Amino acid sequence: MRAMSRMLPFALIGLLAAAAGHPAAAQAPYPTKFSPAIAARADVKQALAYLETHFDSQVSEWIMLTEIPGTSGHEQKRADYVKGELVKLGLAPETDTMGNVWARRAGTGGGPTVVFAAHMDTVHPLDTPLKVRREDNGTLHAPGIFDNTASISNQLQTLRAMRDARLETKGDLIFLFTVQEEVGLKGMYHWLEKHPGVTDMLVAVDGGLGAVSYGALGIYWSRMKFSGEGAHTLNSRDQPNTVRAAAQCITNIYTVPLPPADDPVPAIYNVGGMLTGGNVVNAIPQEVTFTVDLRTVDAELIQTLDAAIVSKCEAAAKAQKVTFTREWIQKSEAGGRPEQLTAQRAHPLVQTAIDVLRFLDVPLPAGREAIPTGSTDANAGVVAKIPAISVGRSRGGAGHTLQEWAHIDSAKTGSQQLVLLAVALAEPVAR
Repeated sequence: MRAMSRMLPFALIGLLAAAAGHPAAAQAPYPTKFSPAIAARADVKQALAYLETHFDSQVSEWIMLTEIPGTSGHEQKRADYVKGELVKLGLAPETDTMGNVWARRAGTGGGPTVVFAAHMDTVHPLDTPLKVRREDNGTLHAPGIFDNTASISNQLQTLRAMRDARLETKGDLIFLFTVQEEVGLKGMYHWLEKHPGVTDMLVAVDGGLGAVSYGALGIYWSRMKFSGEGAHTLNSRDQPNTVRAAAQCITNIYTVPLPPADDPVPAIYNVGGMLTGGNVVNAIPQEVTFTVDLRTVDAELIQTLDAAIVSKCEAAAKAQKVTFTREWIQKSEAGGRPEQLTAQRAHPLVQTAIDVLRFLDVPLPAGREAIPTGSTDANAGVVAKIPAISVGRSRGGAGHTLQEWAHIDSAKTGSQQLVLLAVALAEPVAR
C-alpha cells in the first residue's frame, strides 16, 4: 500500500481509502454499476498504478500518433500501428473493408459485451504540419492532438494496464478504433451493421473530460445543385439561370422557421458554408452548388425542416427553369428529445460513467452531469437503440483548428476512467 501511495494521485488515494462508502454513489438517483469497492480491488489498483508509472510512455505514443497524418479516409498508417500494438498485447486484431480495427478481450462469461470506440481520423488535410509542440504549462499543441488522437493512446494504454494487472471481467471487452467519424460516423455505422446483436453497451471515447453524453444530435449535410444549359452574358436575358435559382433558394431557406434560440430543444441550419459556381465572368454557369448544414436532436423536427428546405430549392429551380438535385454529404439521424430518452438516461451505463468521473474528482456541471445530445460515434448506438454514451479523453481545446491543444496530465485521468468503466460495466470477476 505504501508503494501504491507513491504512485497514485493524492486525491485518488483518499478516495481509495474511503472505499467503504462514497457519497456521490450513495446519492445517485439512477442505478449504477460502479462502487469504490471496485477501485479498491488489488488488481484494479495495480492497473491504475501501471497508468501512473507508465504515463510518460503513453504521452510519447500520443505525440507519435499525432504526427501520423490521419485525415478521414486515410487512416491506414495509424491503423497499422494500432494493429501492431494489439498483437503485442496478445490479442487478435480484426479489420474490415472500411478500415476499422478492433480486438476482443474475452471475459470469463456471464457478463455484458462492452464496446469502447475511439476514432482514428482527424479533419486536417494530409499536408498539414503536425509537429507537436510541448509547452512549459503542461500542454501539447498540434492539429489533431486533442481530437481524437488522445483517445487512441487512452485505449491502448488501458489494455496494457489491464494486461499487466491480469484484470479479468465477466463480460467481453471490445476495443474498437474506427475510421471516418469526422465525415458522418461512417466507420461506426458500418461496424454496427456488420456486427448485429454483439454490443450490449457502447462507450465512445471522444470529447473533453466532463459531462457524459447519452443522446444523439441529428446532422444532415447536403449539397444543393442547380443545373442548366448556361448562356453567354449577351444572350442571358430571360434564359434559365442557375445562379438566380440558387440565390432565390438561399434567401427562401432563411424564411423556414426555427424554434426559439432558448428553446429546450433547439435547431439550427447554416446555408452556403461551401459554394461553387462558374469559372468565367461573362456567362451563366451551367452548375451552381451550395451546402446546407442542419442540426437538432429532435428526430421529427429534423425531417420536417429538411423537407421544407428541399421544397424551397425545388420551387426556386422551377421558377428559374433549371434542374435541382440534392446530394447527401452526411446523414446522421437524431436520437430524440430529452423526454424521449428517459429510458436511456435511466440505464446504469450513464450513471456508472458519472460516478467514475466523480470518483476521479473530475469537475461536472451541476445539473448537467448527463447531456441528452452528442456528436460522436456513440450517436450510431443511440439511433440503433443500443445503450450508448460518450466520455472524454482529456482536456483541451481549439479542436479542428491549427491551434488545437491538450492538457497532458488530464489524459492520465482519461485512461483511469476507462479502466474503472471497463471493470464496472463488464463486471469484475470475484476474487
